[in-house]
Amino acid sequence: MMVITILITDKGLNNALLEKTFAQPSGNVTSPLNKTQEWISQKDNVKILFTYQPERPIIDTFTKLEFNVINITNDENLKDFDARVVVTNGQRLFKFENITVRDGDFSVEYIFPDDGTHQVITRIDKGSAVQVLASFNVFVPHQAPPSLLNPFSNAPASEIESITRMITIVISFLIILVVIIMLKKGKGRKKRRQGLGYYE
Repeated sequence: MMVITILITDKGLNNALLEKTFAQPSGNVTSPLNKTQEWISQKDNVKILFTYQPERPIIDTFTKLEFNVINITNDENLKDFDARVVVTNGQRLFKFENITVRDGDFSVEYIFPDDGTHQVITRIDKGSAVQVLASFNVFVPHQAPPSLLNPFSNAPASEIESITRMITIVISFLIILVVIIMLKKGKGRKKRRQGLGYYE
């Protein structure tokens, strides 16, 4: 399968290169679920596994983009190579450059500014022996801004339920406390009136 992707060189946008990458993405790389995505380059005998954490990225919060580069001839991690990562949504891009990788695993942390599908492009260079360009997708779900009715819009349902339960317990306790204080004040007034000779 031929994939045409844009590689941004370190000279910037003016010298953007259209590269033809001959590789085979394995599995569904457009899935909105965070499953491990796989990119295989038969020419370079390299497989790249990609995943990200958290599973559902949150806007304006760090997301860890994780890569595992494997030499498919011996099924071991590729050693001692350089990597570059570009993250783009088609309108803006962010580059991580000069990443030196010793043992085949590397990661970068990126803050997604908006929702939708973002493309993560990585380039692996090991001299002239390995030069791989791979592309992956990250799906950032739509996130409604917090409101007074739902201040925890990005939290998982179980977390919202436990927070709601805790708030209910605290409010109940405060109501009971206020009632007790009011009853005590009422009894204190009654005793003072009785001491002054007022009777109801």
